[in-house]
Amino acid sequence: MASRIKTLRVTASPFEIAKRKAHFSTEAVASTPGAHNSSALSPALDAQSNLHFYHNKTLDDYVNRRPTPITLRQLMFYERHLKPDRLLKSANYVRQELPIRISHRIREFQKLPFIVGTNPHVQHVYDLYWRAFEYLRRVPPIETMEDNQRFCQTLAENLEAHLVVIPRLALGMSECGQHMDLDAMDRFMNASLRSRISRRTLAEQHLALTRQHHEDVVSSVFRRCSARSLVQQCATLVRAHHETPEISIHGDDISFTYIHDHIQYILYQLLSNAMRHTLSTHAKAPIHVTIASNATDVYFRVSDRGGGMPAPIFSRIWSYGQRPHNLSSVSQLAARATEHDHLQIQLGIGLPMSRVYAEYLGGNLSLITMDGYGTDAYVRIPILGTQNENIDVDSPATSHSRIVV
Repeated sequence: MASRIKTLRVTASPFEIAKRKAHFSTEAVASTPGAHNSSALSPALDAQSNLHFYHNKTLDDYVNRRPTPITLRQLMFYERHLKPDRLLKSANYVRQELPIRISHRIREFQKLPFIVGTNPHVQHVYDLYWRAFEYLRRVPPIETMEDNQRFCQTLAENLEAHLVVIPRLALGMSECGQHMDLDAMDRFMNASLRSRISRRTLAEQHLALTRQHHEDVVSSVFRRCSARSLVQQCATLVRAHHETPEISIHGDDISFTYIHDHIQYILYQLLSNAMRHTLSTHAKAPIHVTIASNATDVYFRVSDRGGGMPAPIFSRIWSYGQRPHNLSSVSQLAARATEHDHLQIQLGIGLPMSRVYAEYLGGNLSLITMDGYGTDAYVRIPILGTQNENIDVDSPATSHSRIVV
């Protein structure tokens, strides 16, 4: 049996190896009292343990269920027509949906190459996901407001515990760059971050609805956004960290409802990059932000004279690997523009993270660069709220294409 397992190490992930080890010792486990009792399994399992693979049948059941994407308009419906029965309906949707989405991430971790899966940062995130899956799938149907309060406490604790996911996962992937195809790594990271954004959006919105119901205050992850005001807010945040050139805003303002934190993060990253490169090349050259809209979308263009990018750098701007970063100096990251201390550190993942945010509800982000002159960044955000969450499909291969405004 030892030789068989040794052979598996060449091609299998560490998670698959552990699963097969467990399979080889099934008879011994079968003779152990309570070995197949799901309640006997501790949620605090880790990637080094073979025990959670006896529970893979449960994981398989959840992986075989497809997530149910939701639109911004559907989420806002609960907020605008909030009643106790709708709050409980929201709670049960989140209760059922989160384990399904987490299960798909766990399965993708299990498919990683052996050397990548043994990275301690990757293992740490994998452990967090298993604990969350085991805990959330055991939450019984939510029938009363007291049940909902307990569920909300669970959600809040998970949101806090998972603040380490972005820096840990990105650091682990960067350390394994020589052991994994770069395109496969980027697909894994994009899918993981899309799933993370979707889960946090559902959880944060339900927590906001609960606060609104109990405290009789308007609370939501969605806000009525002013395009011009968003740019001005981000410009103020950038100026807090840089001696800035002029930022000029062009175009008519437009108001729309969206996830404020997502757009703010995208615009902050684009302005920060433009500012940093402009200061290093043409310190007095202004940065131009243009706003435009049509019946379905709002557009932002950020134009700078920061010297542009040579082809080798431009070809990997959306990649999480082979980029300079300071991820080891950041222990937690919510990926919001208001994280002032973290945003002063160049983490090397701002652009790919921004594109994931843009694509979450059907938008996109693209760049056009002129080496030796400057760069234009284009952001498109849908404003009708009818786009399903982008949680399962890989990012489109049109990231470098020009957007016609």
